[in-house]
Amino acid sequence: MKGDKAMQDVVNIISTIGFPIFSFLLCGYALKYVYDKERSSLDTAIDKLGAITLAVEKNSESIRELTAEIRERSEKDDKSISESN
Repeated sequence: MKGDKAMQDVVNIISTIGFPIFSFLLCGYALKYVYDKERSSLDTAIDKLGAITLAVEKNSESIRELTAEIRERSEKDDKSISESN
């Protein structure tokens, strides 16, 4: 029923505009479909990459703060040792 009508529509299009033009239009539609799907996947990947970048930036800042704290404590320990000697 529904499939028969769709098939008849395809046959009518082919007989009206010709098979090469129909094939070209069908390929164009397929390319657009694939492009849209890939673009959607790319947008999702870009969003995830942004979140990962933010996490790496926060981790880098934490490492810088810890490094500064370790240096500070190390300098204090060095001063304490030199004063006790």
